[in-house]
Amino acid sequence: MRTFKRAGAVLAALVGFTSATHAAEINVYQVYRSIDLGESETLPPKDIFISAGSTQGVKRGAVLDVYRRISSFDNLTQKHMGDHMIPVGRLKVIHVDEQTAIARLDKFVSTDSEPALLPQAVMIGDVVRLSQ
Repeated sequence: MRTFKRAGAVLAALVGFTSATHAAEINVYQVYRSIDLGESETLPPKDIFISAGSTQGVKRGAVLDVYRRISSFDNLTQKHMGDHMIPVGRLKVIHVDEQTAIARLDKFVSTDSEPALLPQAVMIGDVVRLSQ
């Protein structure tokens, strides 16, 4: 019984550490594309929903950089070696509310100069930062 209590305490501490560490991050929480009715040659654009809005200083027209957190492990020692923030692309904000914003893809990062991510798309959970 003590082992379970100790394991629960360790797990709670880890969960608290993880959520506190990533709590201030802005993330993609939804990606939406309307249904293609076949009326045109091009696909409807994707709307990318962001977990920050005017309260956090996001404005319509703002440019945002998108990153994907990739964890790396040493397969020999089974040791976590760290997290890498791999650039995915750039978004442009088209709509802002108090706590959320909606953006559209401006461009993807070239895989010639950065690690290749598959699929090459903005995904739920990607980290978003205001572009410098």
